[in-house]
Amino acid sequence: MWPQIGSIRMYGVMYLLGIVLHFILSRRIAKRYQLKRRVWIAASICYMLGMVAGAKVLNDLRHGHLDFSAMLHAQHWLHGGLWGGLLAYFALAVPAVILLSKQRGLALDLVALTVPIPWIAAKLGCFLNGCCYGRPSSLPWAVTFPEGVRGAPPGVPLHPSQLYEVGLMLIILLAFARLQTDRWQGTKLLWFLVIYGLGRAATDLLRGDTEGRLYFGLLSLTQLLCILAAAGGVAAISLLLHRSARAVSPAS
Repeated sequence: MWPQIGSIRMYGVMYLLGIVLHFILSRRIAKRYQLKRRVWIAASICYMLGMVAGAKVLNDLRHGHLDFSAMLHAQHWLHGGLWGGLLAYFALAVPAVILLSKQRGLALDLVALTVPIPWIAAKLGCFLNGCCYGRPSSLPWAVTFPEGVRGAPPGVPLHPSQLYEVGLMLIILLAFARLQTDRWQGTKLLWFLVIYGLGRAATDLLRGDTEGRLYFGLLSLTQLLCILAAAGGVAAISLLLHRSARAVSPAS
């Protein structure tokens, strides 16, 4: 792994690349869907804020040491972790695009469609950095991190949990490719929540750096939130399909 090149940490480079990719993808998708400029700009600003400021605030809250005065100092941003960036992004972007666009279904699709590729960049940054590492593993694809990485124990074969999330994003991209019909317009955010929620809850079982099991002795906070998001997505998709079936059924 290459946690840094010279004095430049690759995690920061890949994280920044993800934010830039989000701006590019948002613009392209908005143009394809004929959404107004303000919609894609708002979505990308929400991604940037969510992945940086939102993830830092949520990480501090999660560890019980939120201190807004500390956020005025650069050292606070350079040290410590980030957590819940996607959660913060969705919390900001969903109401923003709903307020800014009359084509709400397409705007919500944009919010979801712009996530997988930037997230792949962020997770590759985690892989290079050694954070978000997996549990010890004897599988053939286990990875061993060298000295100097951040977090992962050096010299120990570990599950490449960062790459598992990259694979999960590729599955989501394949699902989005199958959902490019009018029938599924406006549902891509729901499908993202279902696939990512279930997938992340499963891959977190192989994470070695996650928080302790907080609920029922089995689930971490991340897993609980992911399962709830997936359940909400399933319920919403089922309701939409039921309404659609009723709308096309012949009158009795």
